[in-house]
Amino acid sequence: MSGESAAILLAAGQGRRLGHDKSITEIAGQPVLAHPLRALIQVRGLGRIVVTVRGDAREAAEAWLAGSDLPKERIRFFPGGKERQDSVQEGLAALEKSVEWVVVHDAARVLTTHKLIERVMEGARATGAAAAASRMSDTVRAADASGRILRLVDREGLWRMETPQVVRAEVLRKGLAIARERKITVTDCLAAAELAGVQGVLVESGEPNLKITVPSDWALSEAWLKQWR
Repeated sequence: MSGESAAILLAAGQGRRLGHDKSITEIAGQPVLAHPLRALIQVRGLGRIVVTVRGDAREAAEAWLAGSDLPKERIRFFPGGKERQDSVQEGLAALEKSVEWVVVHDAARVLTTHKLIERVMEGARATGAAAAASRMSDTVRAADASGRILRLVDREGLWRMETPQVVRAEVLRKGLAIARERKITVTDCLAAAELAGVQGVLVESGEPNLKITVPSDWALSEAWLKQWR
């Protein structure tokens, strides 16, 4: 990928469904955020990595980094925002203006490999935006608030959105600015890119890339991490 690139690692989530801050809790012997950081460090041509964390977790995260073997000069911690798009905005503000491409990734996706990140970066080069995703394989039905089935949804062409997501920095800034102006909540970076007039592409992850959200995700992710060692 031509042009300077950097990453924003989103680790400021509240962890409500788990009951604790995920980012600094250990999984397979290391803090959650350590696993995606190690993947990002291995990505060819990637420079600065900005990590957005909760304010009360920043000190612990910085202490962990100081004692780790990761290249400290490439990693910086900043307070995240209230919502996901706010954290992305904070991360963008912390990056140098010379950065052309931004890799946005969820810290809770601890299984992501550097090879997947590189494939998504390659996918973004042609259109200006790309994201990892997986094809929908389950039967999908729409229902009302009470659970009454309304219809069967054709799953053909449906994908589960994942991260990493890679967008041109100027496109991401423009899209987030439009979302803020229109008071729109965007749940991923490709939605922001679309607001800026850029239609992204999906890159099939083709490997375990789940996001730790509930306790069962934690157990499954830890089992995978231990198996890969």
